[in-house]
Amino acid sequence: MKLLEYPLDELDLEFILEIQNRLKQHFGDRASIILLNSGMLERMVEDPNYVYHYDEAYWVERIKNNYESRQNTVS
Repeated sequence: MKLLEYPLDELDLEFILEIQNRLKQHFGDRASIILLNSGMLERMVEDPNYVYHYDEAYWVERIKNNYESRQNTVS
């Protein structure tokens, strides 16, 4: 299933926006792109139970750490 075919409801959007807003504190305007490239949204489509097993703070830290790790290996 493609992300665009996934029927996002209000709770999904609130969850995603909270993660994005917290990422903005670390990455500013790049937060949206970092979130989109993180794979978390695809994981939400594939296995929503797994995603919702963790709270927003977990996903922010995971996305932040993975992004920073990738940046350090590219540098």
